[in-house]
Amino acid sequence: MKKRVFALFTLLTLSACSTSVPIRNFDSNPVPTVANKSHNLKSIENDILKACMKLGWTCRANQEGKVLGTLDIRKHQLRVEISFNEKEYSIDYKDSINLDYDGKKIHRQYINWVTNLMRNIDAELAYQ
Repeated sequence: MKKRVFALFTLLTLSACSTSVPIRNFDSNPVPTVANKSHNLKSIENDILKACMKLGWTCRANQEGKVLGTLDIRKHQLRVEISFNEKEYSIDYKDSINLDYDGKKIHRQYINWVTNLMRNIDAELAYQ
């Protein structure tokens, strides 16, 4: 009985320490509609770039409707592609360094970093 309890405890402890989560993209996020603010591709691009800068991301427009974003934290690097039009934007995983990406899973902070970027993009897009 003690062996079973110990084995269960060990299994739960190891699973709680997991540092990876399933990779996902953040597709089809609506561009907020705001009274007295019109959105065109250039204004959306500028708002995305502002949101990136505020969070310490390095972002650059690489073609119309697309921004490449890079986040460097200590020895980790995350690169995403932000594609957008007047109605919605998406954030898709591009590549990474030292985030344990194995084709299906990635470091658990990935979700937090991208979610935080989305919140800031939404705030910039909604700001008048």
